[in-house]
Amino acid sequence: MANHYIHVGSITNAMRGKRLLEERGIRAYVHRASNPPEGEGCGYSLLVTDKVGQAEGILRKSGVRVVRVSGAL
Repeated sequence: MANHYIHVGSITNAMRGKRLLEERGIRAYVHRASNPPEGEGCGYSLLVTDKVGQAEGILRKSGVRVVRVSGAL
């Protein structure tokens, strides 16, 4: 099981995304980068432990702006 960050850029999208995913049985944690890259908003992301492809699809379909997806250490 690999952890992934789904970068969403704002706290509003992170909180909304967390709720959407957990309603569908996907556990998600809100994370904030201490020094986000240029162009990624406030640096908020969702840490997802499994079903990352499904989670990304749910977010995009629900109108949550996904900036990028990256692997977590």
